[in-house]
Amino acid sequence: MVEHARAVIVGGGVGGTSIAYHLAERGWSEIVLVDRAELTSGSTFHSAGLVGQLRGSVTLTKMMMYGTELYRRLAVETGIDPAWHEVGSLRLASSAERLEELRRQAGWAKTFGLPLDLISAREAQDRFPLMSTDGVLGAVWLPTDGWLDPSGLANALAAGARQRGVQVRTGTRVVAIGTESGRVTGVTVEQSGERTEIAADIVVNAGGMFAPEIGRMAGVTVPIIPMAHQYLFTEPIEGVRPGLPQLRDPDNLVYFREEVGGLCMGGYERDPAPWSLDGIPDDFNGKLLAPDTDRFQPIMEGAIRRVPAMADAGVNRVINGPEGFTPDNEFILGESEVRGFFVAAGFSAHGIAGAGGIGRQMASWIVDGEPELDLWKMDIRRFGPAHRSQAYTLARSVEN
Repeated sequence: MVEHARAVIVGGGVGGTSIAYHLAERGWSEIVLVDRAELTSGSTFHSAGLVGQLRGSVTLTKMMMYGTELYRRLAVETGIDPAWHEVGSLRLASSAERLEELRRQAGWAKTFGLPLDLISAREAQDRFPLMSTDGVLGAVWLPTDGWLDPSGLANALAAGARQRGVQVRTGTRVVAIGTESGRVTGVTVEQSGERTEIAADIVVNAGGMFAPEIGRMAGVTVPIIPMAHQYLFTEPIEGVRPGLPQLRDPDNLVYFREEVGGLCMGGYERDPAPWSLDGIPDDFNGKLLAPDTDRFQPIMEGAIRRVPAMADAGVNRVINGPEGFTPDNEFILGESEVRGFFVAAGFSAHGIAGAGGIGRQMASWIVDGEPELDLWKMDIRRFGPAHRSQAYTLARSVEN
């Protein structure tokens, strides 16, 4: 284990590996990435892997657009295939308010080159024949969206970082973060019972739902609440084929994608389930939670309304895993009040889609002193003293 680094990145999920990849791409050396377990053993491994570019702001959409460009070339560049499937996506409007939103987004998306088309319910069904058009007022079609293997993405990014000299150390837990005169001085890590101090001018907290406890070591509040998120895989369904586009129906709270002849289906319920508010267990690495069928019932009802074949489909597997959400549903990025201590966490269910853009913007922030885009809505400095209260952060996160 080295005793000095230019930058130490804490967390081996898609966020941390992307930051390591992009810092190395910018020409930085002496970079060390550490993870307390194995790469992708946090929230990354149990993600559904959907990559949707259309978001509620131009900045976030541009970050997602860069991600798709990156994911297309990673297999050739790194030798690790993230299994990128560029199948396109449909987003439905099952309410007048949603249709108004889609029309607005379709207008501004074209101003910066996103190939987004507003289509009818019947045209959407032509692309996704299993869907019912009942209640659908319109949709948007985005052919460059896709999905991938989240663990494959992190491993490809890590491979690209290693090729440029980044040291990746798994089984290495950060136990202390040093600060002096308002500036970070390095970290203390524990590996196989041995402790090592690594001096560093830059420390990046990319710990996902573990980011709050990592932040506390440096005296920095990172307002994140872990929430349990569920999705399932069905047995093969007649009519499901490779290349079937993703389908999102936010008014019915559900999303779908193809998986080995069946469907991957999940969603976000109106009554979310905060998890482990008293602290995440030390050994919670690569683990899942028990399925909660009662809480999943509203999601299943919405899924059957939109894709009636779900009513008779056999369930192959249910995934229930926690991931970090923020009080305003935006990423937490940037340099904290402790100089040199950066945070990239709180990905709020779109970390896979955002990983490429997050890594690029964080690398620019670290190397150039500012990101390429206006990220004030994602800047960690937007959170004031009120967010030191877990009760306040919890109430706002649940509301969002």
